Amino acid sequence: MIVNIRAKRIKVPENLVEYIREKLSKSERYFSVINKIEVFLSKQKYLYIVEIIINIVGKTIKIKQRAADFRSAVDIAVDKVEQQLRKKKEKVKGRRKSFRSYLLGDKYRQTEKVSMDLNKRKLIPVVSTVDEAVKIMDDNDYMFWIFFNKDTNKLSVIHRKSESNYGLFEIEKRKEK
Repeated sequence: MIVNIRAKRIKVPENLVEYIREKLSKSERYFSVINKIEVFLSKQKYLYIVEIIINIVGKTIKIKQRAADFRSAVDIAVDKVEQQLRKKKEKVKGRRKSFRSYLLGDKYRQTEKVSMDLNKRKLIPVVSTVDEAVKIMDDNDYMFWIFFNKDTNKLSVIHRKSESNYGLFEIEKRKEK
């Protein structure tokens, strides 16, 4: 976890920097994937301002706190950060539990095996270019077409994304380790 501490127009004592790092290191118990924490310290007249920005995967938490001295501003800001992290973690946990109960619930559990009809067909890929494969697909109204690409000498699959958009997969041999 990277903690960047910056001060604006003030000199921050080293013991305050260590105090901030120590307080913020406890926030790792909520999320181990905290990418970066930025702390901005500033002073406006008689108030000290602490702004903490935490980057978690998929979310940014931003807390701004003012107080009569830096230590109390840091304490209040860190408490708010921990509250936000706790809230986020509970939200993630709740989603996981509800999804798990959905998957494992008796209501949705299958008691018998489901049989599946599978039609097998042997296919010998046609040697063609991408344009020819698109034309074959359009003429026969196929959703995909497997062919041997003349240009790349690879087995390829072209598929229809929408009316005029196509996707192309080029299949390569697995590399031996």
